[in-house]
Amino acid sequence: MKKLSTLTGKCFKYKGNLNEELIIYPSDDNGREQERFALAITAYTINLVKSVIVQKGEILMGASRDNPPQNSLGDVLKNEGQTPQQLSYLVPILIESGFCEYSKKGKAFLIEYKENSR
Repeated sequence: MKKLSTLTGKCFKYKGNLNEELIIYPSDDNGREQERFALAITAYTINLVKSVIVQKGEILMGASRDNPPQNSLGDVLKNEGQTPQQLSYLVPILIESGFCEYSKKGKAFLIEYKENSR
């Protein structure tokens, strides 16, 4: 399994790939690795997020479960009946793959498409 961190520094492990699906194993509340709980991110969600990033060029991440900013990636997922929490794991994997990059905008994360990543 591969290891990464969320943009806020929380470690997680994952397996799978961006062309199929991802299985995420978040660290526990104490920051330790665990394999009891997993989150699946489907190919549908991966492709939706990627297409929105390409279309917008730059967009707020908005991983808040309850109230993601309007017109953010989290808002898009919430409107699809999905949890924006998936973005906490999917976005770092997209960044590692070279698809996009991020910057801070106040307390928010701004996700920017990297044109040469296709």
